[in-house]
Amino acid sequence: MLSRIAESLYWLGRHVERADCTARILDTYLHLLPTGSWQTDHQVIRSLVDSMGLTGDADLEGADSGRLVRTLVFDTEKASSVSGALIAARDNARGVRDTLPLSVWECLNVTWHGLRGRTATGGGPHTYLRWVGERCAIAAGLVDEVMSHDEGWHFLAVGRALERADMTIRLLAAADSQTGSVPPWRALVSACGGWEPYVRDHGGSVGPRTAIEFVLLDRRFPRSVLRALTAAESSLAELESGVGAQQRDPRRDPSSARRIVGRTRTGLDYRTGTELTTELQSLLSSLQRTVASAHNAVTTSFFRRGDDVTWANIGATDIPAVVG
Repeated sequence: MLSRIAESLYWLGRHVERADCTARILDTYLHLLPTGSWQTDHQVIRSLVDSMGLTGDADLEGADSGRLVRTLVFDTEKASSVSGALIAARDNARGVRDTLPLSVWECLNVTWHGLRGRTATGGGPHTYLRWVGERCAIAAGLVDEVMSHDEGWHFLAVGRALERADMTIRLLAAADSQTGSVPPWRALVSACGGWEPYVRDHGGSVGPRTAIEFVLLDRRFPRSVLRALTAAESSLAELESGVGAQQRDPRRDPSSARRIVGRTRTGLDYRTGTELTTELQSLLSSLQRTVASAHNAVTTSFFRRGDDVTWANIGATDIPAVVG
């Protein structure tokens, strides 16, 4: 497989997951804020912006809550916004149409065409975000159900898993430092899409320890960090034995990303609930570094050229520091 194609599929997975996670997070917080207060509860909205890695963005300095939300949802120029991520996903898919099933390409293309119309209808963020969530779910289902699970699929799966872990870690860091009118631990579980599974296992009472254990360690919940890292490690192992075995460049180490993810996944797997709560800040910082290091290792090991499609906030130096 050409490295250009592998790279585009990797970023396709990341961008679709980014759009889905951002839409889910924003919709949850806007729903949980007291009626009519989302434009005035600036602290909650600002913490969300910071958790997305947009701290220091000159365009958002001094912006009110309404502008912050509009930027995170509708800004087509920023790949970290919902609309921007979907546009970037479609752009990557367009470059690798021959490797994608027709239904996957049509899903992403129809979504891209629908962005402007959905924005123009003025239905508000909630309607728009729900539509985005449905489109991302269709795209993810088609990728898993009609695309061969070959090397291309594994590159896409690695991108999706690393992005999922990264977003969950950022959301957990934001919840741990958050004050305001939104219950942070319920918002954390709901924004990850795990409210119903959580209630079945733990009941309706949400505390910091059970919420942290659920989003970090639950082996059955697809969006837990442990499950995402396990999925990334599995696909990286497949790529190492396939694409990696064909490489002749001694400067490239196709096993480096798998080792990075595997060490962290193993350490996380054997942590206790007490350790999670007492060492949360250092643990989140370590997990963020792992995701950034794994991304760099994938890029240098499998992709021949520089990032034409860059992710502005993925570099280790750009990750917002977890408040300790």
